[in-house]
Amino acid sequence: MGAARRLWLSEHYREAVASAAEALVTHVQARTGRRDLPATSLWQQVFSASDPKEGQARLRWPGDPQDQAVRSMNDGLRQFAPGAQMTIRNTSAHGTDGMTAQDALERLAALSLLARWGDA
Repeated sequence: MGAARRLWLSEHYREAVASAAEALVTHVQARTGRRDLPATSLWQQVFSASDPKEGQARLRWPGDPQDQAVRSMNDGLRQFAPGAQMTIRNTSAHGTDGMTAQDALERLAALSLLARWGDA
């Protein structure tokens, strides 16, 4: 993710992950118009199984919602996205310990995958 590049190159790995996670939340807020929620709640709301309401956009995996693979992706995203927020972003943003390049790379890969799936 571009948001992490400068921090990654200067070997500030934990901060690079936090920056990428923040950029992803900002992207989803802009895409959905949902700036009214804290980040974990944002993920829960945008992937909610309930129908969208006025001012409450939803993100869905493309395809027939009755198709098992599509249902599986939507159900998985509903769990994965807030989980990534809580386990990747929160520990990176609020932690004080260093992070190895390998640990950061794995977290960035998960965020990148979430970003790609959220834009499908």
